[in-house]
Amino acid sequence: MSEAGPSRRRRPADRHDAASAARPGPEPQLPDGLTPHELEVPVLIAEKLSNLEIARRPLISQVTVKSHTNSLFAKAGLRDRAQAVRYAYVRGLAQPPGSVFT
Repeated sequence: MSEAGPSRRRRPADRHDAASAARPGPEPQLPDGLTPHELEVPVLIAEKLSNLEIARRPLISQVTVKSHTNSLFAKAGLRDRAQAVRYAYVRGLAQPPGSVFT
């Protein structure tokens, strides 16, 4: 048996508490079940970027942009890019040009 006294031993609850403290908090809830990358699409559409212009950003292809756009439309119940722009404005993801709100 070890000579370590009770003050040196950790109770199971202490290990659990330490593990809990090391874990990050819960992921923020994203609207309509969108992924973080899908959520970028309405913001970029609201900036008046075409699929090709969005695809010119690092690490994204035009096929991926179209895929994210289609996922956005399906998950959020949108029909077109105009609705995607409104979606971004209503949810505070983007602001209309010349907006006085910050």
